[in-house]
Amino acid sequence: MVYRTAYKSKTRSELILRRFALSARQTLRLNYDLCIGCKVCEKICPEKAVSEASPPLVADGRLVRKNRMDIDAGKCTFCGECVVLCPLNAILIEVNGVEKIPVIESNAFPSLLRDINVNVGLCDITCKLACEETCPTKAIKIILSESETPGKLKISEVRIDRRLCIYCKKCQEACPMKAIIVLKPISGLIEIDTSLCPERCQACVDICPSKCIIIREDEKPSVIKEFCIFCGACVEICPAKAIAMKRTRVLHSEIKSGAWNEALEKLTSRDVLIKEISTKRGRKIAALASPFKIKSI
Repeated sequence: MVYRTAYKSKTRSELILRRFALSARQTLRLNYDLCIGCKVCEKICPEKAVSEASPPLVADGRLVRKNRMDIDAGKCTFCGECVVLCPLNAILIEVNGVEKIPVIESNAFPSLLRDINVNVGLCDITCKLACEETCPTKAIKIILSESETPGKLKISEVRIDRRLCIYCKKCQEACPMKAIIVLKPISGLIEIDTSLCPERCQACVDICPSKCIIIREDEKPSVIKEFCIFCGACVEICPAKAIAMKRTRVLHSEIKSGAWNEALEKLTSRDVLIKEISTKRGRKIAALASPFKIKSI
């Protein structure tokens, strides 16, 4: 299959790459409204096709304009690694009009393990729609209907827009009925050295997609770590480089792939990669040895 060079176009809200072959029409879309400039796509792109087109603008300690990413139409291979790892679901690829991720289709990349489950049977309207009110990306929509008691409403459905959900766990924490369970795909560590923070600077607060960074009474930022999705946008936006973040674990489906190993090291660290490889090797050895285990008498 011979591909031609992709064609690039831009609108106010998205960047579009289109490439045509005899048997496939590929389209890549980068949604500027969802993109927060975390640069995960730039870091992991194997072809170095992604770069920053314009830097963010911070004035008087507030974010005035997000940075804007660009994709080189001549370098992009439509592999989909950026689609898998974009924490805000800002990138998608369509093949012949159907959403697909080529690196997953070819078993070169795993799927991230992330999920949100709502037990509507536990929901009660006395919660004051806490999950919907708390969701930072407006991914939750509660549907109300008439209850068996005349004049009273009940929660009949909780709809999750998985395109908007970032699995931050805010809804899980807010739900007083414990009706929501969220599986977050990435874990890590994050710290802010407030001694470096410029006076009255809130750029990190402005860019944080999960709103896990707050301003304390002393006017310094603080991270609520359990809600952090470790996207790294705050690290990129901070004018004083006061934020240190490290991704320590990525939950994903089983995979044996050099492409994934390379991306995982770029996303996390060599130590995390070595740990994952060692864990897989240990499982393999255990699986091979298990038929020969001798039961003690």
